[in-house]
Amino acid sequence: MRSAMSMIELVFAIVIMGIAVMSLPLILTQVQNNNAFAMQQEAILAAKAKIGDILTYEWDDNSYDATAQRSYVLDTLNGNVELNRMGATGLRAGHINADYRRKMFDTSIALADRSATATNTTSGNDIDRFNGQATTIAATLGNAGQGLDYVFTLTLTPAITYASDTATYSDTPLNNFVFDFTNANAITNIKTISVQVTGGDQSITLRAFTCNIGESTLLPSRPYQ
Repeated sequence: MRSAMSMIELVFAIVIMGIAVMSLPLILTQVQNNNAFAMQQEAILAAKAKIGDILTYEWDDNSYDATAQRSYVLDTLNGNVELNRMGATGLRAGHINADYRRKMFDTSIALADRSATATNTTSGNDIDRFNGQATTIAATLGNAGQGLDYVFTLTLTPAITYASDTATYSDTPLNNFVFDFTNANAITNIKTISVQVTGGDQSITLRAFTCNIGESTLLPSRPYQ
């Protein structure tokens, strides 16, 4: 039995140890990249979930008619006139005059009571209510009854604003449509939902848009033939 290593064995051991030591920075860098990617994906997921929650609310407090149990298109009195009511009808350009289709409120309802309200409010039950209402998601599982399994603590700050949607019509075509979510000087027919997520060296903003289009009603049920 040999009691010592040969020189070639010693050289091999040194080379292997050197390779292992040289790999450590690459391993640490990859771990950091993986953590950053996981943090980014978690922030994006949280922002998408928040936007989804906001979109379940009405476009405006006055959109929903409890009697008819449906959401109507509103006259944005101070917005773009080309998208307002067409004459004395309950329609605007692009609406089809048929039952169970999207329409405005009946003309018997005062338009002043059905106009879009300004954003940045702290009352009501439309999407404006979320403006500036920051929430924090704790990393601890089930903290404060949330029951959310997040690795990082994130702060979500929504902002609800109007987006510019200027356009002109020539008979039926839509011309010169300009969409700009950063610039809206008046009430328009498009609202921007921005959710900024901060935490864990991350700052991510996701945006979604919701329009003043109301909803169509369901067709009446028909018996099977």
